[in-house]
Amino acid sequence: MAAVDEVAADIFRINVMTDPELDFTTSFFLIRDEAPTLVETGFRRAFDETYRAVSQLIDPASLRYLVVPHFEGDESGALHLYLHRAPHALPVCSPIGAGVNGDLADRDPLAVDGSGELDLGTHRLRFLITPYVHTWESMLPWDATTHTVFCSDVFIGPDSGRATTDADQSDYMIDMYRSVGIFPSRAHLDHALDKIEAVHPQTLACHHGSVKTSRIPAYLQALRATDVTGVTEWNPMAETPGDHQHH
Repeated sequence: MAAVDEVAADIFRINVMTDPELDFTTSFFLIRDEAPTLVETGFRRAFDETYRAVSQLIDPASLRYLVVPHFEGDESGALHLYLHRAPHALPVCSPIGAGVNGDLADRDPLAVDGSGELDLGTHRLRFLITPYVHTWESMLPWDATTHTVFCSDVFIGPDSGRATTDADQSDYMIDMYRSVGIFPSRAHLDHALDKIEAVHPQTLACHHGSVKTSRIPAYLQALRATDVTGVTEWNPMAETPGDHQHH
């Protein structure tokens, strides 16, 4: 059963366990307002479970925006299923996302850039365009009302058993990034960190793990001080012994 917790004013984390052995969870977020909004949709395969969770909070048919930080199964796999249940909802993507992935959506997406703002009623949703963090079309939405950054796969963490945490999870974060190699470029990661820091977040609404409500400067510094970019053994592009041998 999906867990539902309020992590900021009228912002709800909807969380499902992804991999119990790794203590790894996946979350997306509902902003309950005059224009109800989902940030991410979760997996298609988890739709029945997460739809019931959304239904506890609002009538899903009233959804107005479905924000897609980037196209990936755990972030947007259930997009079409929500579009079918919410006749007035629009997908929201970065300009690159709308341009290259718009054909994947059953309804034309709304393209937003760094100057855009969606007035949801009480909340004001803005956007940080962060290409290659960790896909070409990536962006990070943030709520200017509560200073909540929906940070997608940035600041990844374990499931602490709680919706929010003030514990230091930076070692897990660094080890995970070094293992999986999702950030191809130091320059692109620094560009994203600069944008996040500039909006002075009070809450990091993480897609994986507990929402972070403190130590935010320390997390930023940990990613600046440690190179977690490039190819890793997990990445299928990694070289193996003998790759340069000629036969």
